[in-house]
Amino acid sequence: MNQINQNSAKQAADGMRKLIMVQGVVLLVVGLILLLFPAASLTTLVFILGVYWLIEGLATVYSAFQQRSHNRHWWWSLISGGLGILAGFIVLAKPGSSTVFTTSFLVSLLGFIAIINGVSALLTANQLKKRQQNGKTYLWRGIFALILGILLIAAPFSSALVIVKIIGIFLILAGLVTIAMARQLKLKASRFA
Repeated sequence: MNQINQNSAKQAADGMRKLIMVQGVVLLVVGLILLLFPAASLTTLVFILGVYWLIEGLATVYSAFQQRSHNRHWWWSLISGGLGILAGFIVLAKPGSSTVFTTSFLVSLLGFIAIINGVSALLTANQLKKRQQNGKTYLWRGIFALILGILLIAAPFSSALVIVKIIGIFLILAGLVTIAMARQLKLKASRFA
């Protein structure tokens, strides 16, 4: 009976190691795709977003019509769903130009948020300085956020491509670490066999 438990545990550990290895390979492949084909990856992500908007818009319109008898503001859902359907159709009809527009808009929005956070941090640093407290962390955070915001707004699509490449690099590193971990588990398992 003890031998059966050991074999069962060994099979479970071997299965877990194989799963970890597959996860590492998938991370590595996805990372390489993002790193080597950032524009195509971005287009694919925006295409998926378009499909989501279309499905969500249809569901919202359906829900609006279901609520019209007991919700007097049902038309807000109807408008929201209609906009979702429209956005989905636009993205699916013109994925290339939609990628540039959608990505540029979202990255520019992130740039504006970074600038607002930067100004807020600089104001906090100034207040701390007036109170004779150390505000250098807020000062540097504010400067960094302002620079980041300006860069994102100045070249939003290029910034998005750089972000995709950075994510690709992180996924490649995570994949390599995961594969190494799976190999390490195999080595430890062979020592106990």
